[in-house]
Amino acid sequence: MPASDTEAEASEWLIRLETDPSPALQAAFEEWLAADPRNRAVYVRLEKTWRHADVLRRLRPLDGEVDENIIDKFAKPGAIVAIPRRAPWRRYLAIAASLLLVVLGGLGWMAWSRSGWQAYRTEQGGFQRISLQDGSTALLNTNSEIRVKLTSARREIVLVHGEALFTVAHDTYRPFDVTAADTVVRAVGTEFSVRLRDQQQVDVIVKEGRVAIDPPDESPNTKAAQQQPVASTRLSTLAAGEAVSVRSRKLTVRKIADEDMTRKLAWTQGRLWFDRVTLAEAVTEFNRYNRRQLVIDDPAIENLHIGGAFEATDLDSFVAALQSFGIRAVNQETGANDVNGGTVHLLGADSSQPP
Repeated sequence: MPASDTEAEASEWLIRLETDPSPALQAAFEEWLAADPRNRAVYVRLEKTWRHADVLRRLRPLDGEVDENIIDKFAKPGAIVAIPRRAPWRRYLAIAASLLLVVLGGLGWMAWSRSGWQAYRTEQGGFQRISLQDGSTALLNTNSEIRVKLTSARREIVLVHGEALFTVAHDTYRPFDVTAADTVVRAVGTEFSVRLRDQQQVDVIVKEGRVAIDPPDESPNTKAAQQQPVASTRLSTLAAGEAVSVRSRKLTVRKIADEDMTRKLAWTQGRLWFDRVTLAEAVTEFNRYNRRQLVIDDPAIENLHIGGAFEATDLDSFVAALQSFGIRAVNQETGANDVNGGTVHLLGADSSQPP
């Protein structure tokens, strides 16, 4: 949906909720928020403008008409604004909301709404440490977003996309639930990471404590974690040093050695640590962190195994290491306005393929 349409819908919801705070309307509003992450982002920005500036309140007449001179009170000197005498207030409110949203664009990456949800996000190559009100922390990896809602009964986290490491403050009476796609990871006091891959696969690594995977089971199933790997349709708990991949409601559990745990969580230190992964896998990881993208143009080198530790955003060092092993790298620059920052084409030493 275009941004202008979303802004118009958000402005209508704001007015409707002001005039009709019924449970039925609130339920419909929550469905609209859940339909698209952009809906919530636009709405909370508009609501903040409404609350703090109190301008939009004065734009809403009781009879449904708009005062054609009201804009004069807020327009800059010399500005010319033409408003039809009987323009519908909703349309005018949407226009005003859109203008105010532009002003709010630089307010930062945290947003909130009357429902109690807070949103945090990072851009590509970014990293953020978030301290929650209950004493828990969340480390957000590159291009990640979470939504947080803390109440007296529950602590709810939604991983919209990306990856996060959670260190959970112990609270027996308030479960800590992380939802990623259709999977829920529940903890009381523990440390674990959750990664959402293309909305299809959820990877969970438990560093400390224990977690329960949705749906929780009454009887712990500890035998599944002793085999490498084991496919199962249900898993009750996951202990420290264990990991699970959830795809199509199928669970694959495996043990993780301490050194492997350190490699997989190296991103919390801004690094990528590979141990005999294919070049294709390494390229995929580097592309998560960098606007300048790696492209393998020679299928013959895709399955080459590599290892080593690299700074996640230091693409040049990684390319230099590849070149020392005979892999050719050809830079392809793009225009100054290209947000992708260009590409680096990788070829085998004997490849005759052009980049």
